[in-house]
Amino acid sequence: MNLNDLYKKVSAIPIGDFPPSALSGLLHGYISVYSIVRVSPWLEDVYGSQWDIHERIREIAGELADLIKDPDVALEDRVGYVADLMEAYLTYSDMDFLDIALDAAYGIISPEGNGEIVLPCRTPEMCRLLCSCYYFTREKECVELAKSIIKEWGNEQNFKVLALWRIVRAIEFYNNVTDIEEKIDSRMELFEELFSRENSDKFEDVVLYFEILSVKSYEEI
Repeated sequence: MNLNDLYKKVSAIPIGDFPPSALSGLLHGYISVYSIVRVSPWLEDVYGSQWDIHERIREIAGELADLIKDPDVALEDRVGYVADLMEAYLTYSDMDFLDIALDAAYGIISPEGNGEIVLPCRTPEMCRLLCSCYYFTREKECVELAKSIIKEWGNEQNFKVLALWRIVRAIEFYNNVTDIEEKIDSRMELFEELFSRENSDKFEDVVLYFEILSVKSYEEI
């Protein structure tokens, strides 16, 4: 299945029908498509207008904001939703969403409110959360902690493909935010295993293909 067909399939599904576990991939897929259309405006004939894509990102951000406020959401999941909502702001600039995300982020990494940063987990999502905090506040400790998490990952061959994809996404975001190159082998052929399941109808699999193919298409442009 190519990106065009997958995009039509994903875009026909209301955002509210996607499970929370699929929202991160969905968001990043649409951000990549938005970037594709911005660079190549004639592709609006394929993917719709920038405004249409923008509105889908807004809807996803709304779902993420609701999840962040839900007290029943597990901590590691909340970290991912907060990181995603802050990244959504870079495309959909809604200060209400950013305020929700930043308040939640510092509620997680500085629960005592005294400025001391503690990390309840050291996941790729926490790395992205710290990078966004650095981007918006320029608090150097955040980016230093993000780098320390990256250094713990070591050789990418030790990871399964899905885990590696999240790591690659976190490192690329770190590189974009800091202008410091941390290398990892992010060749798209590393993810061919994921495409072997392209006939799966599970939301998570469909969204994962969408995210990876959209990133690949943007890189090719």
